[in-house]
Amino acid sequence: MNEALSLTEKDGIYYLFFPRWEKSGMVGHGFSTRLGGISKGPFAYLNLGLKGGDSPENVSKNRKSFLGIWGKQEGDLLYGEQVHGKEVFLVDRDFLDKGSREIPATDALITKERQVLLGAFSADCFLTFFLDPEVPAIGVAHAGWRGTLMGILAGVVEAMNEKFSSKPDALEVLLAPAIGPCCYEVGKEVLELCNASPWSSDTVFYPGIRPGHSFLDLQKTNCNILRKVGIKPANIITNGFCTCCNQDLFYSYRGAKGKATGSHLGIIFLR
Repeated sequence: MNEALSLTEKDGIYYLFFPRWEKSGMVGHGFSTRLGGISKGPFAYLNLGLKGGDSPENVSKNRKSFLGIWGKQEGDLLYGEQVHGKEVFLVDRDFLDKGSREIPATDALITKERQVLLGAFSADCFLTFFLDPEVPAIGVAHAGWRGTLMGILAGVVEAMNEKFSSKPDALEVLLAPAIGPCCYEVGKEVLELCNASPWSSDTVFYPGIRPGHSFLDLQKTNCNILRKVGIKPANIITNGFCTCCNQDLFYSYRGAKGKATGSHLGIIFLR
C-alpha cells in the first residue's frame, strides 16, 4: 500500500512519519532526513551516525535535537550493531535492567515494553518498522541486500509470533525511504547469493547496464517476502522515495561513491 509518508519540521529538524500511526496515539516513530542539524561537509546536516567519521560532538547534538522531538534522550536509544545479518533480538525487561544500548551482531529488535526506544541507522538500506496493534508490540529491522536475501523481515515476523503471539495478518509494516532500483545496479556477488537464497523467487531484478549486472528492487523484494509470510498487502506501507536520487533530502552510501557520508536514524516506541 503506497500510503504517503509525511515530511514535517519541528524546531528546525525535518523528519518523516506515517500519519495513521501518529493519529493512533499507540506509537511514537520517525525517520530522519539530512536537514536541520549542525554537521558539516559530507555529513551536512543532520547526521545521526557515529561510524562515518563525523565529529562525535556534532552527532550527539544532532541526536539530542532529533530525539528531543519525542521527549527522548540519546541514552534512551537501543540499536543493533548492524552487521548485515538476520539476527533478531528480544528487548525484554531482563535486558533493560542490564543497561546496554548497542546489541552486538544484531540487525533487528523487537519489544512489547512501553516507552522503550528502538532504533536503526541507514544510508540506502531499508529500515522497516513493525507494529502489532493487538498485543501491542513493535519491531525495527535494518535490511540491505544481504539481510533481505537472508530473510530478516521474515525473521522479525516469526520472532514476534513466537515471543508475543503476534498474528502475521495483524501486523502493520512500514518501509522507510531507501535506495530505489533506478540507482541500485548490483553484480555477481549479489546474484550468486540470490540464487542460493530461499527467497530467490521473490527477488525482483531488472536488466542492468553493465554486463553481468542487474538492478535490484529491494522494496518490491521485501514486500514479496512480507506477503509470503502472511502480512496483508493492505498492511504494508511503502513509499516512492529513492535516497540516491534525492541526496538533497537523504544520505546515500551509493550516491557518495565511496566517500564519507552521514546516516539517518529511524525510531519507534510504544507509548
